[in-house]
Amino acid sequence: MDEARILIVEGYGHSREGLTASLRAGGLTVETAAECLEAIRKIKDGHFTVAIIDVDLGASRNGELTGWDLARIFRALHPGAAVLLVTAEWRRELQVEADRLPDCTLIEKPINPAELRVMLRTLQAEAKGSPK
Repeated sequence: MDEARILIVEGYGHSREGLTASLRAGGLTVETAAECLEAIRKIKDGHFTVAIIDVDLGASRNGELTGWDLARIFRALHPGAAVLLVTAEWRRELQVEADRLPDCTLIEKPINPAELRVMLRTLQAEAKGSPK
């Protein structure tokens, strides 16, 4: 992972914009999506090293996709990337579900941007040390 390319998928505009601004201010490359179908288009078209996905995304307009589905799709198309799953309310069953997906970390809102940048640097260092 030479340079982190981050995809943020967050349904709430203020949260998405605030997190994006914070990470860009830290020199990171960020793309965003407000819902699953938009995110899937970006996932297919781009190479991302990290996805930050709100698992509490409501089902898409067609009622078929959730944040969990999106995390699985992202993982399938970007198997070496890290996935940060975000929830407004941590519950044990969410952690169990997150543990079923490889290289996924569950974090609770509100997200502290400074802590997130540290986490992203750690993920970047780990990726550089792993065999390809």
